[in-house]
Amino acid sequence: MRVVATAGHVDHGKSSLLRALTGMEPDRWEEERRRGLTIDLGFVWTDLEVAGRTVTVAFVDVPGHERFVPNMLAGAGAVRLALFVVAADDGWSEQSQEHLDILDLLEVDGAVAAVTKLRLAGEDRALEVAADVEERLAATTLRGAPVHLVDSVTGDGLDELRASLASRLAAAPRPRNQNRPRLWVDRTFSISGAGTIVTGTLTGGVLAVGDEVTLLPEGGTTRIRGMQSLGEPIERAEPDSRVALNLAGVAREDLGRGHVVVAGPADRWVVSSTFDGWVRVLPGQEVGRTGAWHVHTGAAEVTATVHPLLGEDLSGGSEGYVRLDLDRPVVIAAGDRFVLRDAGRRATCGGGEVLDPLPDGRIRGTDARLERVSELEAVRHAPRDARLRPLLLAHGGAWSRGVALAAAGVDEPSPGVETVGSHLVEPGHLAAWAGAVAAAASRHHEAEPTSPGVGRGALTAAATAAGCPPEAADQLIDHLAQSGDLRRSGSAYALASFAPRRDEARERRRTELLRRLGEEPFGPPDLAATARELGMSHEELTGVVHDGVVVRCGPVAFTRTAVDDAAALLRSLAATQGPFTASEAREALGTSRKYAIPLLEHLDAAGVTAFDGATRTVR
Repeated sequence: MRVVATAGHVDHGKSSLLRALTGMEPDRWEEERRRGLTIDLGFVWTDLEVAGRTVTVAFVDVPGHERFVPNMLAGAGAVRLALFVVAADDGWSEQSQEHLDILDLLEVDGAVAAVTKLRLAGEDRALEVAADVEERLAATTLRGAPVHLVDSVTGDGLDELRASLASRLAAAPRPRNQNRPRLWVDRTFSISGAGTIVTGTLTGGVLAVGDEVTLLPEGGTTRIRGMQSLGEPIERAEPDSRVALNLAGVAREDLGRGHVVVAGPADRWVVSSTFDGWVRVLPGQEVGRTGAWHVHTGAAEVTATVHPLLGEDLSGGSEGYVRLDLDRPVVIAAGDRFVLRDAGRRATCGGGEVLDPLPDGRIRGTDARLERVSELEAVRHAPRDARLRPLLLAHGGAWSRGVALAAAGVDEPSPGVETVGSHLVEPGHLAAWAGAVAAAASRHHEAEPTSPGVGRGALTAAATAAGCPPEAADQLIDHLAQSGDLRRSGSAYALASFAPRRDEARERRRTELLRRLGEEPFGPPDLAATARELGMSHEELTGVVHDGVVVRCGPVAFTRTAVDDAAALLRSLAATQGPFTASEAREALGTSRKYAIPLLEHLDAAGVTAFDGATRTVR
């Protein structure tokens, strides 16, 4: 299926043309049919022969009256193909221009134009209008659209129009399955015995009956109980389909136009009330701080405040970068298109592209504004499937993986982006932060050549000082250890190329400490006092513990050999008599309660033994 939106001035024959093409009535309301005026969205369909196969084309019939432009935007926002209609008797009109501006701002690039009311206006007049239409389309994304003379009453030109539509559909790129299905809700209703139904144009991925879906922006979850497309039940819907979803357990009043149905959890999507974007201003219009601004994206319409990032309002025919603060959150990603209208003047003033759906806080100062614009320039000019890296640059080089993917509107990281723990990192920043960590380790090695390494805290501090976000700095150390750039020794880290200088006096102190602790393995002397007697520094003592050769068990410490021997003795005790008490364990170890209890608690924590409050068993 392919979805095509109509566009054009009121009373130029859009609905009549669709009746002639499909044999269906696009106006759903009695008032629409009585007044001969489309007020809300209509939906009809027909089959066309496309590249040797039959393809169903669903038409979204949008209203042409200037009072209903928001409804037009709700229908066209998710559609990439258009049927542009101009009446031969009236010619180019005010809403013709506004609808063309909107399609151009939305970057709709697949179009066919129809000059209607051929019999009423006459062929000469219709040809003049067709030439005018072709010239006006040439400066937009609809350039090159074939223009056909048709009459919905007599049927003149309809076969040629159908063939042209089929040809354009065959040439249009197939919508990609990006594994990110998103359905902008443009209509909700309920059916007795079935429940709530929502309709919309599906983009980005596949939905199927039984799928668990999330309703955004609120974030509630539900299940697709049933699906229909073009009046028939279906089990699966592909991208670029008109779909009706029967949602389980959802009240109709909880959903409306502008809500979004997505597959999977909410954290795969950005729900934001602020975004930075690029705007092109239409000739004769201005975009700036003043105005009753409404932002239209997808099927959503929200009130907004506009902040030009370089301070000056944008005049007609210019372009620039803005921050938009919305009165309520919407579901957006980099690359989404939007249209700006001044609701007070009922005028479309401009539109453009979402670049950063989750910008950081306020931008202060000229230099910061210029830097921000430079970051957004990089996002805008990157290929659509490679915008993750410039977005990371715009957020300090690292961003939480889930948030970064949602902001970029992708499912997996693009080439050239590194993964560090739960963060995605821009390679240049990763190299700089890794260099800062290596430099800190190197300085420590020079100052303490006999030390096995430097503590984790000092390395994360070095990474943070170099600009690494604190939440990513700790994961950076693990990343460098896993990649082999750092070598771990207990809780200390050293460069892979570093070999601590042998300190014979230090080794003698270490050996003597272990000997004294091992003389009475289950009743060792006080660790700190023994270390002081031997002249060991705090760093030396910490290293012994971190290396695991000495194990602290609460207030006492044992050698690792003693702990292992204790576990073996208790296994033998359990094998002989089954569960044992602390007193029985103390007797088996030949020690006092002072040492037995801390040792048993350590073995409990290590999973060697299990304590039920009275006796212990060996796992």
